Parts: sequence; structure tokens; C-alpha cells
Amino acid sequence: MIYKNTNITASVHANADVVKRTSINFSTQDVGTAKLNFNLFKDGVPLPLSAVKGTLVLLMADGSRFQRDITITDKINGKAEYVLSNDEIKHYGDVRAELVLYYDNKQSLAVIKFNFAISKSLIDTDIAPTAEYYIQTFEDLKEDIETIVADLQEKFKDLNNVETKEGAQQKADVVQANLDTHTSNKSNPHNTTKAQIGLGSVDNVQQAAKADFDLHVSDSTKHISTDERSKWNASQLFKITSDNGTQRYNLTAGSFYEVLKDAGTVSFYGTSAITDNPSSSSLRGLQLVGQPGIGNGVAIDTLGNAWWFYYNSNQSAITWIPFESSTGSQSKVNAHANRTDNPHAVTKVQVGLDKVDNVQQASKQEFDAHNYNPIRHITQIERDKWNGSQIYKLTADEGHHLIGLSGKDLFTELASKKTTTFYSNNTTINQPPVSSSFRGIQIGQDNIGEVLAMGNDGSTWRITNANGWKTWKRLFTNDDFESITWQNVTLKNGAATGERTFQYAKWGNLLLLRGHITVSREVVCGAIPSDRLPANGAVAMIPVSGTTGYSKLLIYANGDMKLTGIHSNNDSAVSGYYMDVVVPLN
Repeated sequence: MIYKNTNITASVHANADVVKRTSINFSTQDVGTAKLNFNLFKDGVPLPLSAVKGTLVLLMADGSRFQRDITITDKINGKAEYVLSNDEIKHYGDVRAELVLYYDNKQSLAVIKFNFAISKSLIDTDIAPTAEYYIQTFEDLKEDIETIVADLQEKFKDLNNVETKEGAQQKADVVQANLDTHTSNKSNPHNTTKAQIGLGSVDNVQQAAKADFDLHVSDSTKHISTDERSKWNASQLFKITSDNGTQRYNLTAGSFYEVLKDAGTVSFYGTSAITDNPSSSSLRGLQLVGQPGIGNGVAIDTLGNAWWFYYNSNQSAITWIPFESSTGSQSKVNAHANRTDNPHAVTKVQVGLDKVDNVQQASKQEFDAHNYNPIRHITQIERDKWNGSQIYKLTADEGHHLIGLSGKDLFTELASKKTTTFYSNNTTINQPPVSSSFRGIQIGQDNIGEVLAMGNDGSTWRITNANGWKTWKRLFTNDDFESITWQNVTLKNGAATGERTFQYAKWGNLLLLRGHITVSREVVCGAIPSDRLPANGAVAMIPVSGTTGYSKLLIYANGDMKLTGIHSNNDSAVSGYYMDVVVPLN
């Protein structure tokens, strides 16, 4: 559907009674296409329109009066609209209008008074619309009829030559009689509903008597007291035993672990058929638990044997540890004391002979002959000389790079190296983002290091390995940082260049916009590549041209841009928008 859209911005404040003059001008031929768009604000933010009905009153130049409900299109952002009816658009001339909001809680709010014009189309030169009145309530009807009666009485006072006063009075009496008959009608002649009188949520059912309700409220048997609630809430809610005091769990199959691992503090019993029963007979026990998945406790079987047990959150079974009797402990001590086979595995270190090898020894003469051999041994001067040399190789013996990475994975090769130099063409996996060959150096140790690589294209790159490779970062020069490449924004939906071309540039972590455009709000006016944007889009305030004010620029994550809303000294004087803004990218 095609409409002649108009935007009327209203800010709710104490000056709502001041008539706002607009430049809106419809034609009598705008049948079904003359639309009033309302943007409502309160304290600079959109006015919520939930639980509210909007009513628009139109007073036409010929005295016709219409009162209609508007359509709310966006309850969150304060947007509504109204399309003039076929009857209303025929009443040409200056139109006075007022928007009033009625809330469900019986509050009402006069938002704005404004005017607009309807011009008579050349096609409609022969139309002469009669005055029409839209009646909203019975009180309006009564008031209008009484006004008509009074007007008739006034007019017919001096028109006896046309019709007698008695005739006019008789007609007025008939109207008054009809009015009186309608006024005395108590059978709901307007079909008023319970919702219209504020009782939409009330069911048509029999209500309890107040005396019955008071009797129920005072019944202390059916209701609990504060002391009873506190007493019951402080009681032992978690059962450790069954209701008759015996064990909480009686097991004849399965495993103790699966039942107890999340059970809390409980007593239990299990037969010898339980898969993780440490005894050959049935046993009873008590688990003490700190939290689900962790527990410990004790258990005794029918033969008198006792165990303590535990399990942790990283275990999948119970560990059973038997309690030792005094007789059993003494017998084990006696057996150990009588052993002569070095039961404690004493070593030569423990007896002070750790430096002695169990081998044949050389003679003193052989030792001295070897000790004074100057060929096989070095001097301190030689040792100091060699220790002062470069032991670890940084380059090849010829002086160029030590390792080649062509066709290899840079991360894998350098992870096993310490400080080293390297070279590759552009066939290396995980190389810096260069299209040419490159050389570099790594300084560090196994799986930890800093790598600096320089491409033949003049770029320099850095990456860190700290038990895992990070991302290549380019090192920029002053020339790289200070140069900016501006590109034109793709204009859409009738947007046009104004005083300056609308352009964008990515500069470090900033998105730069500049230019001046003319465009309708509420439509996508331009687009830029999404890789130049913050991940979730952005919002910026844009100054307008032609007057003082601002509009909101929405930058979506896909790169589309749209102007929405207006706050200015004179909305009709807005001639364009200055798109000069800086947007952070993170």
C-alpha cells in the first residue's frame, strides 16, 4: 500500500496545550493514502505505549468533528499512525487536531495539539461536504443535541415569516422528548460491555458472602501459625532412616556406590549379592557425606568384621578399608620381625657406601698413569676458552639462517626450538600473512618464545608462543598509522549526496564516517562492508542541517545504516544530515 507519510514528533511536557503548526498538506483526492505518523517522546526517550488507547480528535474547517482511535505500531518505541477516512479527506480547509492517550488504569494524557491542511483537488471543484459529527459517547450526543435545540430556538425566534414559533417549538419539543426517552432508557441502549466500565476481568459467578469469608479467615484449625511454620521448617527434613527407624536403603541387587553417591547422610543394608560388597555376608552401615559425589562412612557385617570406606568426585567406585584387630596386628608384627631377607630393601646409600661400585677396582699405579696424561686431559686455559665460545648455534656455519621452513608447519617446527633463525618462501603453513618470502628469528625456550618475521614486501610481523600459539600481529610504521584510505558508502532507498560525499574508513580500532546526505528516515540509507563494523553494530547521534537538532543513526551488524527519530527546533526545516562520527570497533 502506498501512503503519503507524514512525521509528527511530540514530546510530552506541560506545554502540550500549545498548538503546533505543521507543513502537512493533503489533497481531497488522497483517498485511503493520507497517513499521520506519530513519534512520541518523554524526557528525550521514546514514550512506551503499552496498556494504552490513543484517540485523535479532528475539527474540520466546515465545523465537522471526528473522534477516532489511532493504531499503535510500536509499543516500545512510541510509534503510532492514523489514515484519514474517505469521509474525513473530503472536508477541505484548515484542520485542527489533538492526540489524547487513555491508559487502562484510568489515567489520560493530552499529548499534542497540531494543525494541517486539506486542499480541494481540481477534480473535486463541485463537492460541497455537509458538516458531520462523530459521536464518541452518549454524553457527547446529549451535548450536541442540546446545542442543536438551543441553536434552533435562537434561529427560529426571528423567522416567524417562514415558520411559526409554535411550529419550531413543537419540533424542538419532539427532539427534547426523544432525548428524554433515550436518557431514561436503562436497558443498556449502547450495548456497553463490562470491559468498557473497567470490569473486564470479573467473572459472572456467584460470590462468597463476606460472613463466610471472615469465618474461613478466622479458622485456626485450617490455617497454620507463624510458630508452627518456624517449628516445621526447623525440623529434620532429610530422612536418615526409614519411618520405623530401620535402615533407609535395603539392597538385594546392584551396587552400594550407585545408590550412595548422591544420597547424602543415610543408613543402609545390603546382602552378599551386592556387587561391591567387601564381605561374603550381608552388612549394615552409615554414610557421612559432604556433598553429592563425595562420601565416607563405616559398615559392619553379620560376622563382626568392620570396614570404613570413602569415594571422591573423581572416582567411580567405593574404596573399602578393613579395621584391624589387635590380635591380627601383633601376629603381623611378629612375622615381620623374624625376617632375615632385607624386608625393608636397605640400600648401599643408606649404609654409607653409595660411592662404591660393585665392580673390580683399578690399581693405584694404573690410576696415577692415567691421571698425569696431558694428551687425554685439558687445561684450565683450554676450558675457559671453549666455555667462552658460542655453544648454541643461532645460524648455519655459513652465517645464514639455521633452519628452512619451506613446505613445513611454522608452529610445529619452531615449538621444538629455542633461539634460532629461519627462512621460507610463501609455502609455509601458519606463516605470517605475506605473499612473499620472509626471514625471522625466535627467542625463547621449548613451547615459549617470541617470534619476529620480516617479509620481502617490507612488512614486519610478531607472534607469541606461551604454551600455545597466539595470532600474528603486524608492526606498523608511522606512515602505516597516519595514512587513511576513504571509500564511498553505498547509498540506498533514494539517499543522495548533499554538501559532501558520504564516505567511511577503518583506522586502527575506529570506524570513521564523514559526509552530508539527504534521505528519508526509517529506511536503510546506506551500507558498508560488515568487516568494518563492531560485531554487534553501533548507534550514534547525527546532527541535522537546516536547523539545530539530532537524529539517531543505527548501524547494523550486516553493514546497513538507517536514520531513525528526530529531535530538532523545527522538524520541517531539516534539509539533510551530517554523517561525521567516530565509532569504536571494540
